[in-house]
Amino acid sequence: MRVSTGERTEGAGVVVRPAISAGWQAAFLFFAIAAVLFLIGGLSLAHLPYTGTDLRRTPFPGRPWLGMWAHWDAGWYRDIADRGYWEFVPGRQGPLAFFPAYPLLMRAGRAIVGDTLLAGVMVTCAAGAVAAGLFYTWLKERLSPAAAWTALLLFLLFPFSYYLYGAVYADSVFIAFALAAFLLVERGHPWLGGVAGAVATAARPVGFVLVISLAILVVHKRGGWRHLTWRDSGVLLAGLGVGAFALYCWAAFGRPLAFVDAQQGWNQTPGLETWLKVQFFKDVQDFSSPLAWLVFVSHPILTLAGLALVPRVVRRLGWAYGSFALLGLAISAVSTKNFFGMSRYVLSAFPCFAVAGELLAPRVRLRAAALAGSGLTLAAATSFFARGHYLS
Repeated sequence: MRVSTGERTEGAGVVVRPAISAGWQAAFLFFAIAAVLFLIGGLSLAHLPYTGTDLRRTPFPGRPWLGMWAHWDAGWYRDIADRGYWEFVPGRQGPLAFFPAYPLLMRAGRAIVGDTLLAGVMVTCAAGAVAAGLFYTWLKERLSPAAAWTALLLFLLFPFSYYLYGAVYADSVFIAFALAAFLLVERGHPWLGGVAGAVATAARPVGFVLVISLAILVVHKRGGWRHLTWRDSGVLLAGLGVGAFALYCWAAFGRPLAFVDAQQGWNQTPGLETWLKVQFFKDVQDFSSPLAWLVFVSHPILTLAGLALVPRVVRRLGWAYGSFALLGLAISAVSTKNFFGMSRYVLSAFPCFAVAGELLAPRVRLRAAALAGSGLTLAAATSFFARGHYLS
């Protein structure tokens, strides 16, 4: 006997489940984990030595539970939100390496809360909650309940998921709007999906892969490109995010791809040395601390794990999601000199978490061990990040 769950069945046997309740369950779980991480970070700053190298460690005097999130690139995002893009010098670190969607949201938030960095923490946390809700909604339409919950927990307890819970970085905004774009297109709203996708492509340099993936998705939904209608062209609006930023760079600094050139200030210069990761092997040799070595090597390991899951993503979820995971991971991995930072880019490859959850769900002991280990590592990583360590 089947118990009624409020689901309904549409054409071709597709089951549509109530999205609102599913999303709120995931958002509630997100905020519960966020509260724990805020506590861990605040206690770490209050009672453990500050051994990091980031000097911006007290942006909120007397409120360490907020200051823990404002490290490293947070300074760049704050300055862009406050004063815009003020310069471009090829080969030197500068603001154009950071895409505009996140600092624009920070600026809007500042008008409400009166502080740019506080607005950044709130934007990150809000976008993270939205991402959790949308991801669980997306999962419930594709996986069994056990697999969906496992995938969601893998995502929320990922060792570097503290970037979703308050860190002043753009990752949560990119993930939330990418998920929104996919869901809207899946539900037959290509123009709205394109608009959501435009925000995503304006949030991260590799966001343009979303345009490709949404186009593949709409072609698949129509049963081939010959069956496309003019309405389906709405997904191409997703390219407006990166396109508008390129036009701005052209108008303001005379180079439409100035944001690509700006990456060279971080020694991310395209070439054989970068592609072969020569710097990675040099860096590993310089580390005498086992902990530092472990943190450094975790990035290529997690990157390879994500790439290894891509074939299953293609088989289970299709090429739209497979291309999004593959291109996002591959382009980021190829363009970095030493893999550092890749672990938070793995977080964006949400289809990989879906198939990982499906693989782990029937393996009860392995699932428990994986989630416990990941959660403990997340707690430790949050403590280190709060105290100024650059982990990703």
